[in-house]
Amino acid sequence: MGGCKSKAPPVDEPQVKAKEEAPAEEPAPVMAEAPAEERAMTQLRVIFDGMDANHDKAVSKTELTDALNKDSALGDLIKEAGLNPTYDVLESLDTNHDGRVTWEEFVANLKKAAVEEVMATGNIAAAEVPADEKALVELKKIFEGIDANHDGAVSQEELSTAVQKYDGMEKLIADAGFNTQYFVFEQLDTNHDGKITWAEFETHLRAAAKETLKDDGFVTTAILIEKDVAEGAHEPKSKWCC
Repeated sequence: MGGCKSKAPPVDEPQVKAKEEAPAEEPAPVMAEAPAEERAMTQLRVIFDGMDANHDKAVSKTELTDALNKDSALGDLIKEAGLNPTYDVLESLDTNHDGRVTWEEFVANLKKAAVEEVMATGNIAAAEVPADEKALVELKKIFEGIDANHDGAVSQEELSTAVQKYDGMEKLIADAGFNTQYFVFEQLDTNHDGKITWAEFETHLRAAAKETLKDDGFVTTAILIEKDVAEGAHEPKSKWCC
C-alpha cells in the first residue's frame, strides 16, 4: 500500500509579487520641523551678525556685498528663497526701503529657505564661514581672559582656574575631543613646554567653538568672561584639576 504524500500549499504568488514591488519608504528628513526652525534661526543669526561688520544691528549694501563676495553659499541661500543674489539683492531684502536690512527683514525673507535646508542637511551652508570667523573671535576673548598674568600664554594653574570658574569651558574642551578627566593641560600643550600658546589653543578648540556657535549661537565661556570684565569675577562652581 503506497504512502500518501501531502502537497505543500501553493505559494500566494500575487502577495509575494506585491511585496516585492512595494515602493521603498521615503527617507525621513534629517530633522523635524520644530527643531529645524530653532536651529535655522540660530544659524541665520550667526550669518546676520557676521555680515553686520559695524555692529549697528543692520546690514548695509556694502556689508551685504562683502558677505556675498566672501561666500557663495550666502548667494545660494538667497537664491533658494526666490530672490536674485546678483541683482538689487539689498532692495529685495530691504522691505521698508530704508537702505539697510534689519534682522526682522532678513528673517522674513530667508527663514523658509533656511528651515528647509536645515531639515534636509542639518545645517545652513551659509553659516559655515561666519561661524568659523566668530569662533576665532570668541576663542581670542577666552584665551585673553584666562591668561591672568597677560604673558601671552596659559599656564596649568590658569587653565585649572578657568575650568573651575567658567561654565562651558570644560564642555568646550570635551567637545574638541579631549579627556577632561586626565592630563588636560598636557593634551593642549602640544610641544610640552609647560604653557599653552594662542596657536595651540586655537588649533585645538576652534572647530569645537564653531560647532557650538552653529548649535547655540554663542560660546558660554566667552560671554562669562566679558561679564567678568564688566562686573568682576565670580567664585568657582566646582572643583576640577588639570
